[in-house]
Amino acid sequence: ARPVTKGFMPGWLSAELDSRLLLVIDNSSSMSGKKNGKTLLDLSKKAAITIPQIFNKNTFINVIKTCPPQIVFSGKVNNPIFPEVINMITPTVEYDNLWTVIDSMAKIINAQEPVKECVVFSDFQNMTYPKLNLSNSWRFYLVNPGDINNNLSINNFEVVSRIKVPNQLLKLKTSIKNSGKQKIANTPINLLFEDNRVGQVISEFEKGSNKEFIFQAYPEKKGVLVGSINLPMDDYINDNKRYVTAPILDKINCSIIGNSDDELSMFKLIIDAIDPDKQLINLELRKQPIVNRLFIDDVDILIIHNPEAFTKAAFDELDIFLQQGGGLIWFSGGMEINPDYNKYFSSLSFPKAKTIIESETGIFSLEIPDKDNHMLSDLNIRKLENELPEYYRYVKHHYSNKHEIHLQLANGDPILSEFSRGSGSVFYFTSLMNLAWNNMPIRGLLVPLMYRLLILGGTDEVNTSPVAVGETKWIILDQNEVRDQWEVISPSGEKNLIVPDFSKESIQINSTKELGVYDIYQNGKHYTSFSTYLHPNEIIRNKNPKNQIGNLLSVQEYRWIELDNNFSNNFNETRQGKSLWKIFLLIATVLLLLETWVGRPIPKNTK
Repeated sequence: ARPVTKGFMPGWLSAELDSRLLLVIDNSSSMSGKKNGKTLLDLSKKAAITIPQIFNKNTFINVIKTCPPQIVFSGKVNNPIFPEVINMITPTVEYDNLWTVIDSMAKIINAQEPVKECVVFSDFQNMTYPKLNLSNSWRFYLVNPGDINNNLSINNFEVVSRIKVPNQLLKLKTSIKNSGKQKIANTPINLLFEDNRVGQVISEFEKGSNKEFIFQAYPEKKGVLVGSINLPMDDYINDNKRYVTAPILDKINCSIIGNSDDELSMFKLIIDAIDPDKQLINLELRKQPIVNRLFIDDVDILIIHNPEAFTKAAFDELDIFLQQGGGLIWFSGGMEINPDYNKYFSSLSFPKAKTIIESETGIFSLEIPDKDNHMLSDLNIRKLENELPEYYRYVKHHYSNKHEIHLQLANGDPILSEFSRGSGSVFYFTSLMNLAWNNMPIRGLLVPLMYRLLILGGTDEVNTSPVAVGETKWIILDQNEVRDQWEVISPSGEKNLIVPDFSKESIQINSTKELGVYDIYQNGKHYTSFSTYLHPNEIIRNKNPKNQIGNLLSVQEYRWIELDNNFSNNFNETRQGKSLWKIFLLIATVLLLLETWVGRPIPKNTK
């Protein structure tokens, strides 16, 4: 009779009816973590190979891997190539959307069998649960290969400093967490620029603790700086190293458009004071009271001072310039109040100009910002309070939460604000660089402040910004660069020629499937670099996923199975119930012994 306890699937039902099995194997990055010296993926594949021993030989099976989502096998479960297909599933550093994959693949397969089961081998790190379109007839077996005991993970690594020039200290911040199950002591954390160590700290981490560290170091060279944070080897190596790429300024192409020769002469004096040897700034001066065209294809930062009029064509050029990562410093002189320009300024996210405010016989004083890290902090000025300008006239504006106020007057009205348009940055002054408006031109604040704005506005970080592994990266090109030959070299050294997108004047890189730094070459010469980082879903969290599955499936729809050396028996008992023949045999044996003892011959009774 084969008596059994009640299982997830009645034995007669699964044996007599046609059945469909989805076998899903998670090969995302987190499955590269190790348990007892073997990766979670290898442990899962070893257990998956035993599946034919558990299911009926007529069961039709679809084997699915998650990175990239793909059906790698379809056929009977007893097909002899089944073990080979399982062993061919390789680890990746990509992230997975496990339940989205299961849902979409089940929809593609559209199984018609009355018995539908799904076995999932995963560590279930992704805690995002979409709404499933699967019918309630599916039954899930969730197999967890185990936890990672010894692991430190780099959760974040970024350059904090906005000024990135060779003679300036770079400040870098990283966040490191102990996501394992034990205390980790005397851990060296190393900062490298290129392959040279430039900083180190030794620390210990309690279980579950998270610490932030700030390093400071000088960049070694101009161009693209490649930095990295390194941790010692542990049970999960994919989160032990993280890269950052940052542009260290070499040259800034600066174009200044002014209303008069006097204005341009003043700005030339400022630039000469900032860069007397002309090693940093390539300067172009243009007198254009009415700005009808900009001609800024090769410009990094544009300064516009007190224009009288602006044409639609010039606004369109300015918008494209900002969208592609250009920098703009705008000095408002009142033209912005004209209602004919409202829609153009509004589309560029400019603050809305209202009216010109004059001090009459008094002055408007500038306040030092209260926050620690502001536009005037760390300027090379001995007594900042003695170098603050006084204002006699400015344009009052209305602002939104998109505008970051850097400098403001004592009455609360802003003088300098910053906002973004596309990938570009705009620094917006509400007063002109003119002695009739303020005494900024004769104050010691002028040169260091303009130097900082030129560096911030002229630093294009769009091309060097990192992307998560597996995501698309766009490299913005100048118009005259689109027809050049472009090559991408992956962290492993693989070379690929890339055809630019002529309509978008950019390069699209889709195959970011490696952790590390990708180098872009233009006609054989290095152009830029960008780094990839581990997706947040693949960082070990050390949370019990079993407690989260209830957000997705009801108790009647799934069973949780821990992967161990007795996986086949545990799975079979979970699925069809625990066999009771041993218990019945034990009871029968006990009863037999009891009967034998009760029925034993008693000598005194035989007499």
